[in-house]
Amino acid sequence: MKKTYLFFLLILLILFQTSCKSLIYGNNPVKESRFMLNTIVEITLYEKEKYSRVIFDDLFGEIQKYENKYSRHVSESEITAVNNNVGRPVKVSDETIEIVRSSFSFSDMSEGLFDISIGPLVDLWDIKASNPHLPSEKEIEHALEKVDYNKVIIDSDNNTLFLSEQGMSIDLGAIAKGFITDKLVEYLSKTKIRSAMLNLGGNLHLYGSKPDGSLWQIGIRNPYGSQGDYIGIIQVKNTSVVTSGIYERYFEIENKRYHHILNPKTGYPEANNIASVSVICPSSTMADGLSTTVFLLGVDKGMKLIESLEKTEAIIITKDKKVFLSSGIKNGNISFKLTDKTFEIE
Repeated sequence: MKKTYLFFLLILLILFQTSCKSLIYGNNPVKESRFMLNTIVEITLYEKEKYSRVIFDDLFGEIQKYENKYSRHVSESEITAVNNNVGRPVKVSDETIEIVRSSFSFSDMSEGLFDISIGPLVDLWDIKASNPHLPSEKEIEHALEKVDYNKVIIDSDNNTLFLSEQGMSIDLGAIAKGFITDKLVEYLSKTKIRSAMLNLGGNLHLYGSKPDGSLWQIGIRNPYGSQGDYIGIIQVKNTSVVTSGIYERYFEIENKRYHHILNPKTGYPEANNIASVSVICPSSTMADGLSTTVFLLGVDKGMKLIESLEKTEAIIITKDKKVFLSSGIKNGNISFKLTDKTFEIE
């Protein structure tokens, strides 16, 4: 009788602890989506509803703050001010200096293929236009003359940026979402949130593990399928997963696709054999910048770069449906399961 009593007491204690944990951390997801950064931003928090709503307001407020600094489409942004005052130093915030410095590191890694001064080319191609057109060789040559990140000058003593040649413009599209995500993670670390998913238009950060302690399961998108189709699944925690691919933004003329990942050396969308690059690492800034950098470098140079970096892994999918995995995924440090057998692991 005593043993039976102790057994039921133990069960009640376990149930009580589980119930308390659920009440404290929240096993049910609370989601909110807003259109920001010219995309859909979705944040999922595993916390009680009332507390989550306060955190949502703060997180989306942070996103708006950074969009108002970094977007070249916001008339009062710091980047717009720099672009509108070529040849003159413009006072900017510490965080704008920080993101520009970060972009230079990817420029160095990529031998100049990652270049935030690509604004003239972005404007010329206007990939998202309702009626896009194919630029002429002359137009491309003229735009290329204005692209050179070495002519983006930082004055750290005075916190200024300026562009040294007329016609230049900065575009932070290849790094801003990652940088902003890292700022959101920094904010979350000061709250009682233990589990969260940040999705800034496909730039994912998995904050912590799932509420039950298990790993997040994330699908690697099929670059030839519709949204929601994936070629395989990775299991991760407390990390970022960012993908760049030919399916994101593009237009087609005479059955040829022109995507948004522009090569600042040629002036054209990069035409190598890569269909998509997914980078997995703790820093979303790194994952965002590297996904574009690796795409532009190609499979061999891109994977060599990934292997030279700590805590950084990649999945590269080529147009002939080959899947290239970095060593940390091959050896099981990050679990990857191929689910679409029309693709083949190399």
